[in-house]
Amino acid sequence: MFRPHDLVFLFWFLCFFAVAYWHLTNEPAKLQQGIPSDTVTAYVYKVTKDNTILAMIDGKSYTVRLQGIMISTTREARWFLKEKVTGQQVALEYDEQARDEKGNILAYVWLRGEMVNHTMVAKGYARAFQTPDQTMYIKVLKQAQK
Repeated sequence: MFRPHDLVFLFWFLCFFAVAYWHLTNEPAKLQQGIPSDTVTAYVYKVTKDNTILAMIDGKSYTVRLQGIMISTTREARWFLKEKVTGQQVALEYDEQARDEKGNILAYVWLRGEMVNHTMVAKGYARAFQTPDQTMYIKVLKQAQK
């Protein structure tokens, strides 16, 4: 009926499609698609802390904290963020909770199709940090941390 090499071929064939399906339905695919459509445009004019920026949105100044990450308080992390976003127009994407307890905006910051939050984790400047209301990209951020 089936020869042994046919079963081996079938096994690898099914494995290939299982992995392909996982990649297509997994969160990292979101990052490859670029900036999501449901974002707010902002102009970053200052980095105030390791994970906090000041941005202009519709002519008003707002404090924005990078969502889903905890940044080590190193000069390198602040320098990286400052060099990356200061003077740039970015897109802000909100998770379930758009503001913190101090009224600051919580957002995933996108610059030219790249999520800055993810880049900071991938480069070792930050670690993934999850609260119950931060769910959109936690898998992606944790994978970048490895």
